[in-house]
Amino acid sequence: MMFPRTNDRGPATLSRRSLLLGGTGLAAVTLAGCSFFETDPAGSGGGGDQTGPKGPEAPSLAAQVEAGELPPVEERLPATPMVVEPHAEIGQYGGVWRSVMVTEEDRTWLTQAIGYEPIIRWIPEWTGAPGTAEIVPNIAEKFEELEEGRVFQFTLREGMKWSDGEPFTAEDFRFTFEDYYLNDDLNPGGIYGLFTHPSDPEKPAAFESDGNVIRYVFDEPKPGFLEELAANRPLALPKHHMEQFHPDYNSDIDALISEAGFTDWMQLWEAKNEPFTDVEMPTINAWMLTAALGDGSYVTAERNPYYWKVDPDGSQLPYVDTIRCEIVQDIEVELLKVTNGELDMQMRNFGTIRNLPVVADARERGDYRMFTVLPASPNAMVIGFNQCMDDDRLRSIYANKDFRIGLSHAIDRERVIETVYAGQTKPWQVAPREDHPAYHEELATQYLEYSVDKANEALDASGYTDRDSAGFRLAEGARITITVLVPSSFPDHIDAFELIKQDWAAVGVDTNVTVLAETLYWERVEANLAEASTWTGGNFEIRASQGSNHYYLPSNPRGASRYGNKWALWYRGQSSEEPPAEVKRQLELFDQMRNTYDADEATALALEVLEITKDQFYYIGVCTEADSYGVVRNDFATNVPEEMAGSNGYQPPGPTNPEQYFFATATDD
Repeated sequence: MMFPRTNDRGPATLSRRSLLLGGTGLAAVTLAGCSFFETDPAGSGGGGDQTGPKGPEAPSLAAQVEAGELPPVEERLPATPMVVEPHAEIGQYGGVWRSVMVTEEDRTWLTQAIGYEPIIRWIPEWTGAPGTAEIVPNIAEKFEELEEGRVFQFTLREGMKWSDGEPFTAEDFRFTFEDYYLNDDLNPGGIYGLFTHPSDPEKPAAFESDGNVIRYVFDEPKPGFLEELAANRPLALPKHHMEQFHPDYNSDIDALISEAGFTDWMQLWEAKNEPFTDVEMPTINAWMLTAALGDGSYVTAERNPYYWKVDPDGSQLPYVDTIRCEIVQDIEVELLKVTNGELDMQMRNFGTIRNLPVVADARERGDYRMFTVLPASPNAMVIGFNQCMDDDRLRSIYANKDFRIGLSHAIDRERVIETVYAGQTKPWQVAPREDHPAYHEELATQYLEYSVDKANEALDASGYTDRDSAGFRLAEGARITITVLVPSSFPDHIDAFELIKQDWAAVGVDTNVTVLAETLYWERVEANLAEASTWTGGNFEIRASQGSNHYYLPSNPRGASRYGNKWALWYRGQSSEEPPAEVKRQLELFDQMRNTYDADEATALALEVLEITKDQFYYIGVCTEADSYGVVRNDFATNVPEEMAGSNGYQPPGPTNPEQYFFATATDD
């Protein structure tokens, strides 16, 4: 690997002067609107009729310029706007993008659909390969890795502005880093690991700036820094707005605290910094809030007049005028709106195998097409067995590898797949998929064969050969009955366990399935009270600062609590119970991997970690996760890809550039 490496690949930039020379002028635009399956009297969705060529800005903004309410577009754009290449074709202005979120807790949809604006970003065709080959500039005009990964330098876009017209500068980054991320009062649990040195989690990086160039400086290489930034880690808050909520900048802050009904400034700050909850918060997103979470049954946003991206014609983005996201209370309501054609582009929540026939059958009636969302994780369902239980009898049972092997062989996965997953998945242990750089075939495929004979052989080898009169195996004279916690949010797991319970009974193991709401589920799991529990499987992240690596080793007390609660707490310095030697070795290799800057070397260490995962066999995996899907109305579908990654690390649909989505049937603007 050669350093320094400068990365200015990806979307081009266009100078403000070039934009003006190439502008086509504003055309007359009709304002006729068109409503499709409208249910809300407060507004309409979709597009209308448009005539004439597209100008350098939206008609509504041009009208504000004409009225003297806004500066000209060339003064609102940075010196080098980011040029976004449309997915299929250059669009046109207008329309209301209608979508839904399932309760206010589903704010991830807003973050990913209209709030994906990191300093650097993933390319739309992201595959998850380690390294920075799939990262391109975004807020930064250019980024550089210097001194073999010790210094990360970003050149900001000169003249960029917040949505209220205030300058967006290096001072916003300094304020956010030093006065927010490094503030002890706001971070009582310590500095977020992204900003600390790999060998010293209490030592922060240094921030430097020089004009429109900023740097994050470490004393040693910092693996994964750029990858996590591309996964939408915010680096800049609007200082001119947020400083009023910080005691270092506002000596009269007590009045604000009292007015808001809080007891200290930290509560005030957290409330004001909560995404999508305050219409007064300036933004650099394509759309700025007009109705926030908590204001009513809709979140709405309208185009940001200072948005800093343009299309290849030099026309300011976004194309869509308005975002309107309805807050519904359950997935069934979302599904109904999808099939009625009431939503212009929607993904998340409803895109299950169970709903697939209904959504597919309604395509013509709802006037939409479907697009593929690739799996977010390797496994649709995994089963963890708690090897750290306080009950010695249960700990002995679940820590017995032969016992877990026997239960794995006992599962008729093909029956589960056909019955619950409509034949859309395949048997799979908890392991990275084939396209992952650390794919480990033996880990993925071991103990998958459905065989009552092999199951009984392994269970006998575990030592539990005695049975009661009903044929169930005994441990210390008492029937082995596994209590499995299943989250109510995974109906497929509930259905699957109706079959798995029968499979395990056939080899002499009794099962008690307990379905719990997620809150209670996590209370029991994290309190080390769960004997066995299900979830979906997570990806193995070679750049582990993003990761869900606790599926493969006990690195995080939350996820690892399904099988190794006390081991994970020991790793975090919160427990005196040491894990077995093999697990300790795995954690050592994991730390080496996290601190290895070279991607190839880190991948080699990842495979060593996974080799121990194979031997430890923490989880029983059932099957892979099937593709999900989204829907997009046919008049909105041109620039929405047919397929996109589903990983949370990718933040779909953000990297597909929603600012270039458009209505083919013209504008309400």
